[in-house]
Amino acid sequence: MTNQAIEEFKTQVLILLDAIPAGQIISYGELARQAGRSGYARQVGYLLKNLPNDTRLPWHRVVNSQGKISFNEGSDAFMKQKILLEQEGWILVKSTLIRKNQ
Repeated sequence: MTNQAIEEFKTQVLILLDAIPAGQIISYGELARQAGRSGYARQVGYLLKNLPNDTRLPWHRVVNSQGKISFNEGSDAFMKQKILLEQEGWILVKSTLIRKNQ
């Protein structure tokens, strides 16, 4: 990908990320697909990993293709994402996110 294509992809991912409504989740791969680059799930993860700590973008709404949090279970990042998702109506059942009252 050219530098311009990389920047366009990054911009599109961030726009799509910002538009994810509270209570919804999306996979890294689906976010990449919607940004026009199927197969770029890892690049989406890299972009999210490098967001500023004080970002207001809802990075926590992005999970892996199995509907699980990708951080190591018990890590600070895992716990932060888990708490944010729980506040939006999700629970973890055997490491998989399930919408409450389903």
